[in-house]
Amino acid sequence: MIRAIRDRENIIFCALFTYLVATSFINQDVYAFTVRFASVVIFVVLGVLAIPYLAEHIRDRDPDLYMLLLLPVLTLIFALMSGSGLGAVFIPTDLALICYVTRYLRLTKKAVLYLSFVGACPVSLWYSHVRWSYNFNMVGFVFMLMAFFAMILVETVELKYKRQLEFMVYITAFILSVLYHTRTAITGIIAFGIFFLMRRLIVRNKRVCTALIMISTLGSVLFTLMYTVLSDYMYNAVVLNKNIFSGREDIWTELWMAFLASPLTGTGSRYVMKSFEIFEVHNGMFDILVVHGAVVFIITLTMLVRMLLRACKALRTGADEQIGFISICAVFAMLISAFTENFFIVPPYSLFFMAFIEIAIADKKETFDETKEA
Repeated sequence: MIRAIRDRENIIFCALFTYLVATSFINQDVYAFTVRFASVVIFVVLGVLAIPYLAEHIRDRDPDLYMLLLLPVLTLIFALMSGSGLGAVFIPTDLALICYVTRYLRLTKKAVLYLSFVGACPVSLWYSHVRWSYNFNMVGFVFMLMAFFAMILVETVELKYKRQLEFMVYITAFILSVLYHTRTAITGIIAFGIFFLMRRLIVRNKRVCTALIMISTLGSVLFTLMYTVLSDYMYNAVVLNKNIFSGREDIWTELWMAFLASPLTGTGSRYVMKSFEIFEVHNGMFDILVVHGAVVFIITLTMLVRMLLRACKALRTGADEQIGFISICAVFAMLISAFTENFFIVPPYSLFFMAFIEIAIADKKETFDETKEA
């Protein structure tokens, strides 16, 4: 069984990716049904992919393995203590599985070509009618992700004027995000452009890479504090006909107070908001901290940082490959976008996040241990 899983791990991952794309971005009603169970589906499939490596490394005192096994147990305990919905347990657990599986799973060139095509092709539907039934903030974010996959797809095939075509795709995604007034996507696309211009410095300089990783993860939580403080001084600032401070400052202020009242267990996913009609954190890393508590957050953050360090090390020790640069910049763009939305920690976007990591290190067959580098 273990051998069978290893031999088919690329097929299994591509099938999961295809399922989430097909059920998320073609019909709004199907999407609403899919997201109810997507976290469980990801948990089951990634759990299967992790089996061969769990069996091999159970005695290796691997810190990633210990954290992977400990995190869902603590998350479940704290969820019961806080009265959280049990479905919320899968959010940090899936992220931990993503961090663990990416350490070992390596995509073939055919798998990279397939994933980039599947990730980019729904844009043809979204240009016509599908997008109108979705939330505009989500639409801009999806256009951003499809653009990143399209740029990777351009690199996987033999075409003339690749750089010019990739630039056109990038600019088109930016224009669409502006037209939809999707500030989250605009931020992510601009961040991607900046990171891409600095790509060699980010990948080759360990200090710069580490700083960027900490800013895009731990800095995301600190951003909520800075945002609430600045709102007192810049309340009337307007961008794209929208007030910059249009409610998140109230939400984050309330959630910080609620978290400080229960820092160990978190508020749970059934917390009733006073400043907003639904419980929506609007920040990926802060979501994990508030809902699941400080211990689960620290473990999740540690696994995420270790995974990103491994990915940058893989690119640093490999050849100057454009696909790897595009993919790692897409990863950081998703993390920066998560400063104001929680997209990257929830399906189907969490698997897109994993796909970009996997594509970035697709041709790196070795297992990289960032602890030795440090």
